[in-house]
Amino acid sequence: MKRIAVLVALLAIIVVAFAACRPREVLTAEEFTSRMEAEGHIVEDVTQMYAEIPGLEIILIAETDEFEVEFIIWETAEAARSWFNNLRRSFEDTRGNVRSYRETNTANFNRFTQTTDGRFEAVVRVENTLVVIVTTSENRSDAQAILNILGY
Repeated sequence: MKRIAVLVALLAIIVVAFAACRPREVLTAEEFTSRMEAEGHIVEDVTQMYAEIPGLEIILIAETDEFEVEFIIWETAEAARSWFNNLRRSFEDTRGNVRSYRETNTANFNRFTQTTDGRFEAVVRVENTLVVIVTTSENRSDAQAILNILGY
């Protein structure tokens, strides 16, 4: 009986591990807009304000009642990875008394979140896209809910 329980537990661990490593789906600008508007948020295209940034294709901002969600599309996954790393370092540099942080890295996916000094910060990359959220720690669960809605 113990062997069966151990085998079932090992199988469950393997299934969870493979599910966590699966490639993430990339959102298009239209899908981001549709999902955010379905939640009642206004989405604005601010790409023209950042037209001088090389490799940038689109920046959309969705406004919630408490914070903004930035959705950025780059020409390449390498450019998105580079900006992910820059933003992660920027968040780490402003870290005060860290209460928590988490980082996940797979082939087409990077995620960094931290809660520090009353702020919640998240930057998530899937292929050539980024989602960035900075808000108060009180809005952490709302921000994470948005990331879940987006599949990021």
